[in-house]
Amino acid sequence: MAGSKRVCPSNKIIYYPQMAPVVITLVSDGTQCLLARQSSFPKGMYSALAGFCDIGESLEEAVRREVAEEVGLEVERLQYSASQHWPFPNSSLMIACHATVKPGQTEIQVNLRELEAAAWFSHDEVATALRRNNPYTQQQNGTFPFWLPPKLAIAHQLIKEWVEKPTCSALPA
Repeated sequence: MAGSKRVCPSNKIIYYPQMAPVVITLVSDGTQCLLARQSSFPKGMYSALAGFCDIGESLEEAVRREVAEEVGLEVERLQYSASQHWPFPNSSLMIACHATVKPGQTEIQVNLRELEAAAWFSHDEVATALRRNNPYTQQQNGTFPFWLPPKLAIAHQLIKEWVEKPTCSALPA
């Protein structure tokens, strides 16, 4: 009976909130990291890959499946980083991992049903984006600069970890 619950006042049924596990993964080839964007993202923002875990699936299986589904890459190694509760819109538990693909296997096949775009970014490009103060400023040519999720998002933490240590030691997937 411990934990969060709501009791319906009319029929006294007890409801326990559900939490959906989501893997969020920053993919690297050792020198670059892969970032993607959905059409729902603010203009110019790129982030790590993410997707819900399927029933009966381990975190490692979910990471491999999501990376393969969204960008057509095979994960060679992965490392758990951290987790974060993300209450809206689905009460998700974000489980953050770093993943490495096999060297030379970096050709992206973007699943356009899931993503608007995905690309490899250099260490310098990502470090510059992390330092950007006002990413929402439209440039003179009408485009928006490449920018990253805000500091409160676990994706930001993953990206910052990669910039600080681009070759994370990882376990075989």
